[in-house]
Amino acid sequence: MVYLDVLLLTNFLLAYFLLLAAGALSGQRAPFGRMLAGSGVAALSALILFVPEQPYPVQTAYKLATAVAATAAAFGWQNRRRLLTAACWYAALNIALAGLVLLVLLGTGTQLLDTANLTVYLHISPLLLLVLSGVCCAGVELAMRLFARRELPSKTQGLEFELCGQPIRLRAALDTGCHLKDPITCLPVLLVSYPDARARLPGAVCGFLDSWFAGQAQADPPPGVRLRLVPCGTAAEKSLLPGFAVPGISLITENGVLGLGRSAVVFAPRSFGSAAYEALYGSDFL
Repeated sequence: MVYLDVLLLTNFLLAYFLLLAAGALSGQRAPFGRMLAGSGVAALSALILFVPEQPYPVQTAYKLATAVAATAAAFGWQNRRRLLTAACWYAALNIALAGLVLLVLLGTGTQLLDTANLTVYLHISPLLLLVLSGVCCAGVELAMRLFARRELPSKTQGLEFELCGQPIRLRAALDTGCHLKDPITCLPVLLVSYPDARARLPGAVCGFLDSWFAGQAQADPPPGVRLRLVPCGTAAEKSLLPGFAVPGISLITENGVLGLGRSAVVFAPRSFGSAAYEALYGSDFL
């Protein structure tokens, strides 16, 4: 005998903790209200237990679709990549838990379980399920804290260049994944965060970059400045970043200014998230 209220309650509690674990694994935290909404969607998805047995592809598609729906209700649709990551973790946790339950079922022949359409119903008290789900979530949180990568301190360098006749001084940090090159000279370029460095740039440059990042790609560059468009590919997207040819980029040292022979800077539309530097350079830049 399957009781509908117990089914919905136990799946609601289970989904809540699985969403917490999926959020931790994907680096996201949802507000409490959205977590309740996601758990509610997941609980309702368990009603397929009362539907006649479906073909395996249909069962799999339903589980994946409901995983996306539950994680979207919890974490939102704004960042599709992060949503897909959370949905995959949530589906993986569900499938792993169901696999363990089925393993117990096949190995012991216990009658405490009912299964249908990849949905598992456990005849246990909601309190016990709450404790077990909390233990699972706490295990994920503990593993994330124990195995979290500690970021090494970023060593920064002072760099100087001239733009529109105005000297610009910035702090730059090494990023070994930065391989952007000037398409004209094929030399490495300095990647500058426009939001972080905006206050130090000439007004004409800021006006052009504001227009460019607002989608007005036909905006004219400042007079006397040579525009550079540098292809940039990341895991999330590919784009053309605007930049400028400069007379030269120099390294500021204790003994003076040392020319590096680099002649272009490129601007990114996002902040690098650090107050210690406004620019990035690759391992082949210095």
